Amino acid sequence: MLQIGLVATGLDGWQCPVKAALGIPCPGCGLSTAMVLLLRGEWRAALSTHAFAPVLLFGFVLMAVVTALPEPLHRKAVSRIAALERRTGIVTGVLLALVVYWCVRLLGLSAV
Repeated sequence: MLQIGLVATGLDGWQCPVKAALGIPCPGCGLSTAMVLLLRGEWRAALSTHAFAPVLLFGFVLMAVVTALPEPLHRKAVSRIAALERRTGIVTGVLLALVVYWCVRLLGLSAV
């Protein structure tokens, strides 16, 4: 969130350690910029910068809402989210999709 705040204010955020060390962007490179564009309502620009920005935004909003819930509701929400993950493996699926998206971008097989 701090990185997104820095980018939103026009300040330089942290340099990607993968890009600095290896000279190639990591799977998350561009997400901060895409999140800022998404929050400004620039959906097309956000998606062309990084297609996973809406997924990250949904995750941040979900975490914020669940964190703010009163304790009994918080425990119930966490339990339901954990059960959903156990049944579907959605987090693993999203991470695998992110790696595939990264490979496509890295190899230049897509304009995105």
